[in-house]
Amino acid sequence: MEPRNGSPASDDLSPISLAPYEPRPLPAREPDAAELADLLRDAIAELPALPAEDPADRYGARPVTRAWFRHMKSHQTRRSYWRGLSLWLSYCGWHRVDPLNARLADVKDWIAGLGPTSPATYNARLAAVSAWYTELINNRVHDDNPARLVARNKRDHTESLTRALTYDELVALLGYVRARAGRLRSEAALRDRAILEIMSTTGVRSGAILHARIGPDGDLGIDQGHRILRYVNKGGHRKKADVLGQAELALDDYLSVRAEREQTPAAELSGWLFATGTGRPLTQRDLANLLHTAARGAGLDAPDDVVPHSLRHSVGFLAYEQGVALEDLSDLLGHESVATTLIYVRRTRRRQTTQMLADLTSGTTPPPAAPGTSRAPADKRHLRLVQDG
Repeated sequence: MEPRNGSPASDDLSPISLAPYEPRPLPAREPDAAELADLLRDAIAELPALPAEDPADRYGARPVTRAWFRHMKSHQTRRSYWRGLSLWLSYCGWHRVDPLNARLADVKDWIAGLGPTSPATYNARLAAVSAWYTELINNRVHDDNPARLVARNKRDHTESLTRALTYDELVALLGYVRARAGRLRSEAALRDRAILEIMSTTGVRSGAILHARIGPDGDLGIDQGHRILRYVNKGGHRKKADVLGQAELALDDYLSVRAEREQTPAAELSGWLFATGTGRPLTQRDLANLLHTAARGAGLDAPDDVVPHSLRHSVGFLAYEQGVALEDLSDLLGHESVATTLIYVRRTRRRQTTQMLADLTSGTTPPPAAPGTSRAPADKRHLRLVQDG
């Protein structure tokens, strides 16, 4: 059988050379410029299937790929694209496909072979590969994008499917972690409580928790006399979240116990803000397991549906039902546009409208005022509050 793309026959390849490539993961927290440059230099040099780099050619596939990753504004996007591109090039290396001569059928075969995955992950993998080819085309390294015609999974971008907790569910969840922290007084239990208290009152994404550092140049600070947590949002902008009430108390309790274990004053602690007892940073899986465990312990229905992003949606859902203006809620959640915030509260707005009409048709709400007359509403907002979720 003739080898593809001019590759040598399979008999000439050793098992070692055919071993699937496993990419090194990029760190959760964005390195500084010098560290990032060194990291990308080494990581991209290891990528399979691409032509060897010519030091005299600054526009080869590898140097262009390196510059592309280096200048991405969002480290979260960099990590996602790195994973997707690495998986594609691993496929190319294994199947002896020249990525600069790949066809639509190759990309379809690759994406189908990734196995069961969520629609969002499926689309993210394709987006990474398509964006890479676009970058190569823009730099005249290549002239085709074989991923552009692969169908994406259709998603409704006007409404989120993430589960949001009702007021009673959130109270039960926090009640469980508070009772557990009070009973055990262990560093892990106090840490878990602090995490959920902060996420339940600030609405920050999990990245703000997982990437937070503590120390002289860390992410905890004081602003106008209040404790704040600094973080980088999805768009790559620096933001601040206020840590108040039970969240601040829980954070102080956790740091106090941690300082005692490390035999260091709390003000002099350094490293990851939320870490294991060995100093290892928590992972997304750790955070997901924390939510699942707390949801089960609190007796919530379908606890596996409660994910870290559920707390962010719960903040939006509950704040809106308490009358917080969309503009203020958008600012709290760090959205660049109110249109994004609407995605979080669309189900609530629809439910409120339905409830208003149900009350009106059942006779429990006074009928609309006659034309030419006015009646001051009991609630200044257009829609009534729905407290039962």
